Amino acid sequence: MEIEEKKVELIELFYDLIYVYAISRLTTLVEEPEHGVIPVADLLRWLVVCLVILQAWLYLTNYVNRYGEWRWWEYLLTGANMFAAVYMSNTISRRWDEMSGTFNLAMLSMLACVALMYAVHAAEGGERAAAARNSITILLVDCLLYLCAFVASLVSAGAIVVWLDVAAVVCGAFLPFFLRGRFDYGIINFPHLAERFELLTIITFGEGVVGMTGFFDPARPTLRPVLVFLLIALMYGGYVLQLHVLSERRRVDRALRLMFSHYLIVMAVNLVTVSLLLLENSSANRTFVAVLMLASLAVFYAAMYADSVYYRSGTTFTGTDGSAAVMFLLVGGAVMLLPWPGNGYGVLTGALMVAAGNFVMLERKRRLGLRDTHI
Repeated sequence: MEIEEKKVELIELFYDLIYVYAISRLTTLVEEPEHGVIPVADLLRWLVVCLVILQAWLYLTNYVNRYGEWRWWEYLLTGANMFAAVYMSNTISRRWDEMSGTFNLAMLSMLACVALMYAVHAAEGGERAAAARNSITILLVDCLLYLCAFVASLVSAGAIVVWLDVAAVVCGAFLPFFLRGRFDYGIINFPHLAERFELLTIITFGEGVVGMTGFFDPARPTLRPVLVFLLIALMYGGYVLQLHVLSERRRVDRALRLMFSHYLIVMAVNLVTVSLLLLENSSANRTFVAVLMLASLAVFYAAMYADSVYYRSGTTFTGTDGSAAVMFLLVGGAVMLLPWPGNGYGVLTGALMVAAGNFVMLERKRRLGLRDTHI
């Protein structure tokens, strides 16, 4: 099947700018330790809010990928979506009781805008109308859940609000598996979708760059900023090799694995940023920071390698590759957990070993691919 090129438009890049702010706000949920560690309640709240934000971004991105022609009403509804997204981002705080009302109302407004876009295409009929109706059904279920969450927030039922938001995320993620209908995979433009996820990941790495600036103190030059910079650069380089260089984009695929893996990739990079911020916090427990960094790197590389199914023909992720990745993680984790002095060098050195090992492995795979191509 011929794969049509779909350009990422400037309005999509403008839309992503809001998520630069939203992702930066996420770190505020988990950057204040209590007794040296991040409370479990804060971590769970961060997880829910992060998934909701990613879901909001993905709904509009999926619509644009499948149907976007950028007619005047699409610009109008996208603008309304962006307006609500700014409110949603600005509500994010550790005080759930203060943020939940506006947060869920903003989400309801954003998803309603996307549902209206799909409704236009369903009304126009044609071969893609069935897929549009599928998406409308999923969006209406989520809209109902966010409406209930908003109503619950008005009566200060905070616990119920959290579970309704969790239900909305779960429904949005898993209903597509059950509401297949006469879904036409051909409406999904895989190259465009892969590029959109790359841009979202770049935004998240950008927040990581912002997070590491605290290490660059002109008054106290040390080796730590070098290690932090290398860590972020090698993680980003490994991601580019895996998803951009080694993967084949010209394919027909529903891309559910790509979507789920990037949920985890974005969350893992954000937690690496949090770990770096905690290294600068004297009240944070170093063992907790090491465990958080190690868990974040494990999730990042596991999610990244899950996308090896998209490799170019002739390139595979072997059992040896998987064993090497695990070895890098174990060795780096052991270094991180050693009783180093409280200056963060142990955590940074171990994390750098994990990132460098995976980068070298992927770079070697790239070179082998080039050699095979020339042969």
